[in-house]
Amino acid sequence: MKRLVIMTGIWSMLLVGAGAQELPHKDTVKAPEVLHSMELNGDTLPVVNLEEVRVMPMPKFRTRREYRRYSRYVRNVKKVYPYAKFTAELLNEMEAHLDSLPTEKEQKKYIRQVEKSLKAKYSDVIWNMTFSQGKILIKLIDRETGMTSYEIIDKMKGAFNAGFWQAVARLFGSDLKMKFDPQGKDRVLNQIVLMIEYGMI
Repeated sequence: MKRLVIMTGIWSMLLVGAGAQELPHKDTVKAPEVLHSMELNGDTLPVVNLEEVRVMPMPKFRTRREYRRYSRYVRNVKKVYPYAKFTAELLNEMEAHLDSLPTEKEQKKYIRQVEKSLKAKYSDVIWNMTFSQGKILIKLIDRETGMTSYEIIDKMKGAFNAGFWQAVARLFGSDLKMKFDPQGKDRVLNQIVLMIEYGMI
C-alpha cells in the first residue's frame, strides 16, 4: 500500500509528460572561448570567459551510521532528480499544447491520451521507487516547477482527484502539498541538488 502512496506524487509527474521524451543527459563542460587578447607588460595574453566555480562545504559525520544514511539519501536524490527536471520541462510543453486546444473536451481527451501512454512507459519506474524516493520526488517537483504535486493533479485532473490522492497520501504520513524549503528543513536536500547541478557528486 505504501507504493500506492508513492504513485500519488509520481503520477503528478507523469501527467505532465507529453511527448514521452528520453530523460535529459548531464551537460558536458565546454572549453573556454577566447574572446580577444590584451597586452600586459609587453606580453599578449588571451582573454577568456571561464565557467563559474562553486565551492561548497562537504558535510561532516560523527559516526559511520550518519555517513551511510547520508550516502543513501544522496543516491535517492540522484535517482529521482532527473525525473523532477523532466517534469518541469514537460509541464511547460503540455501547458502550451493545452492552450492551443480550443475546447475543454479536447483538452481532457489529450490529458487522457498522455496519461495512458505514460502509464505504459513509466509504470515500472514508479513501482520500483521506494517510499523515501517518492517523498523526495514530491519535494523536488515543487522545487523545479514551483507547484506542489497536489496543485499539478488539481490543474490537470481536477480537485476531486487531487483531494482523493491527498487523502491516501496522508494516511501513510505523506503530503502532496509539501513545499520545498531550501532554507529550512530541506537545506540538505537543496545542497545535494546543487552539488549534482555543479557536477560535484
